[in-house]
Amino acid sequence: MIFRKKVNSGFTLVELLVTITIFTVLTGVVLFSQSKFNSSILLTNLAYDIALTTRQAQNYGINIKEYDAGEFLPYGVHFDLSSTKSFILFADHGYYNNKEKVSPYDGGVTFCDLGHGCVNRYNIQGGNFISALCVTSGEGETCDLEKLDIIFQRPDPDAKIYAGGVTDTTYSKAVIVVTGSDGSTREVVVQANGLIQIGENI
Repeated sequence: MIFRKKVNSGFTLVELLVTITIFTVLTGVVLFSQSKFNSSILLTNLAYDIALTTRQAQNYGINIKEYDAGEFLPYGVHFDLSSTKSFILFADHGYYNNKEKVSPYDGGVTFCDLGHGCVNRYNIQGGNFISALCVTSGEGETCDLEKLDIIFQRPDPDAKIYAGGVTDTTYSKAVIVVTGSDGSTREVVVQANGLIQIGENI
């Protein structure tokens, strides 16, 4: 009796094509999920950056950080939808104290001049941007603002919230909405009592 060893022929062309297709699909799913995850992380980091900058303004304002030699000013954060990729931390030179009326953000948030109180301009990276500015009063919420300022001044730990550069009205809450490249959003909510929150839909 003669025994013959069966020779393995390996993958057929069809089996090879199916294997490559499955591998390609799985790789695409993993890469898409990773990209979406990275986008979500970057957007959340932006929301935290805005919240931390607002907290920094609060700390500077309450603790009387010296802006210049012998000059102690209120501090705030300025947002302007004419430049959705940046925001500034500024020292109030009297614009919101009805003194010299020197705007702390002459030229908008793309302009940062220490002579006008600009402490730092923060640039937003990637496809993220500030998409909406909202304030809340007794009459409800308004989200069609172009400009928003949140200011802190000792000895009051509360936030003074001004909309559109108007200084005769303050609001109970401010919401800064940031949007990512994938369309997802985060909200930074600043209450008049100084509380700062971050979430998707607070």
